[in-house]
Amino acid sequence: MEYNWEGKNILVVDDTKMNFVLLKTQLRKTNANISWLENGQEAIDYVQNGNEPDVILMDVRMPVVDGIEASRRIKEIKPEIPIIIQTASVMGDAYEEIAQSKCDDTIFKPIDAIKLREIIAKQFNK
Repeated sequence: MEYNWEGKNILVVDDTKMNFVLLKTQLRKTNANISWLENGQEAIDYVQNGNEPDVILMDVRMPVVDGIEASRRIKEIKPEIPIIIQTASVMGDAYEEIAQSKCDDTIFKPIDAIKLREIIAKQFNK
């Protein structure tokens, strides 16, 4: 399915540049503006400074502030910003942490491009 998200801002929060490059490539044909921050604290600061991305793709394991804590804190500031957790952790405590993060959805690594676009579209259509 083709998506035209021109004018939409997608924020990728991930400490690994290669993950950002991969996500940007997977979303290239959507025409969305895609930005990158390297840790959860940068994402919290970004939102506190009045920036409102249309969706945040948040990695779980990052230095400074992890994605779980960053998601909780961003939701306290701007609960209407959709946050999609991206993680390779699918079992045990990690699953419980994700459930408590107040995120809007989850996508598991390795990320399938079609599934990624479907999950983002679902958030845009709420």
